[in-house]
Amino acid sequence: MPEAAQHVGVTRGGKAVQVPLFSDEPKPELPAACASYTPADHLDAHSIFEYLLSRELSRGLADTHARSMFQNMSSSHNLKLDQEWLQTERLVLGLTTIFDVLEHGKGLTDSIFKD
Repeated sequence: MPEAAQHVGVTRGGKAVQVPLFSDEPKPELPAACASYTPADHLDAHSIFEYLLSRELSRGLADTHARSMFQNMSSSHNLKLDQEWLQTERLVLGLTTIFDVLEHGKGLTDSIFKD
């Protein structure tokens, strides 16, 4: 039985980005659907989770589980990226600051998560 997940966005390649709804794991594994992700998809997912994390932090919400989940998912996607490739891709996309990364993620995030 597949694990319940919340759809949070879509990569530039059209792949769904989801976060597990129920996980007691301190660092959840990436969903099986992520096995087909390209490096660009992982970058997009990383950006989406960075945006969602910053959104939670800026709202001062007490949901530490959500913050931890977004941080872990962001990190998991980031670990899939070759740093040399990442540096080049960020230049191509104009992602020079963390604010650029957050805007990139916001643009890929489902509208219900946008302020």
